[in-house]
Amino acid sequence: MFELLTTLESDPSDKFAQEIVRYLSMLKTELTHYFPDVPCCAYIANPFSVDQADLPVGTGEQEEVIDIQADEGAKTKHKECSSINFWVSMASSYPTLARQAVPQLLIFPSTWECEQGFSAMLTIKSKSRNHRAAPGHDFRCAVSKVMPRIDQLVEKKQMQPSH
Repeated sequence: MFELLTTLESDPSDKFAQEIVRYLSMLKTELTHYFPDVPCCAYIANPFSVDQADLPVGTGEQEEVIDIQADEGAKTKHKECSSINFWVSMASSYPTLARQAVPQLLIFPSTWECEQGFSAMLTIKSKSRNHRAAPGHDFRCAVSKVMPRIDQLVEKKQMQPSH
């Protein structure tokens, strides 16, 4: 991470470069805290480019990496679909690798959905819509995956007798 950082450190007279180095060092510390290097999971992005000798012995990962690298069907599948779909489809054939990969890959969609919810709430509670009392129903509609059937609702409303 930050391979070019060492070239910036070579000039101690440049205050701007020192500030960049300090900032990148703090950023590296924070990123390492939240996303530690997990050498056993190096195969998640591309199991066909990892050296099985780098994986821990006795966990079953080495054997499965050797097997998956020889599997032409897995190579084709890896080229055709996303990482998460690839590992879900490989779960029965390579359970040890998939058990490590799937939770790592599912972190980001769940974060995205959370951010989507915050964004919807921000829109609902903006100054222009602040006159509404409770955002409950609006929020549920904003984050729901269910598509409303407007034409059926209108038809149902038209069939009801007026008071």
